[in-house]
Amino acid sequence: MPTRNAYIATTAIFLATFGFQLASLFDPKWVQYKSPEPYYTEANYGLFQKCSTLTDDCRRFPQKSWGDCDQDKDSDRYVNLCTEWRVASGFAIFSAFVGLWVIAGLGTVLYTGERWHASGWKHILGLVGIFAGLQVVCMGLIAHVTQTSAMFTHHHYGVSFIFSNVSWVMSALLALGVTLYARYGAQGYIALE
Repeated sequence: MPTRNAYIATTAIFLATFGFQLASLFDPKWVQYKSPEPYYTEANYGLFQKCSTLTDDCRRFPQKSWGDCDQDKDSDRYVNLCTEWRVASGFAIFSAFVGLWVIAGLGTVLYTGERWHASGWKHILGLVGIFAGLQVVCMGLIAHVTQTSAMFTHHHYGVSFIFSNVSWVMSALLALGVTLYARYGAQGYIALE
């Protein structure tokens, strides 16, 4: 079982990972469009809203009433923008809830007795894996829509997309690192089984 300092380091790293995930969830910059000069405009698409400098406001996204769901109706592309975007948003929200569960689990393992130290880490590492997996699915759906929908021609990924990738990669590396440390690096402690 890892030492108390390893628990504290794991908690700190996960909090940073969770911060990246929350930033990607709430910042509406998953996909961006910037028009060329001299008429500069910018449109940012988040998981829940679209913000534009042209109208200088934000609106819910995607919305059927604004025609967001009809972009690829007559094309031969395999994409359902509204459905995939909403499913991706749902996975991101569920990932945030799992992240809160991980933080609660880390607090429980950190401040309880030896019995929880020995068995709690297996469950926490599983939750960290689920946390990362949900973000991978979300990121994959947004990437699919961006690459296949006619609506996103000449668009590029924004900072929120990058934050989501950083978050799931850090989570996966954290889970792997804690597993390897617990199995091979914690001299004189019980290894995870």
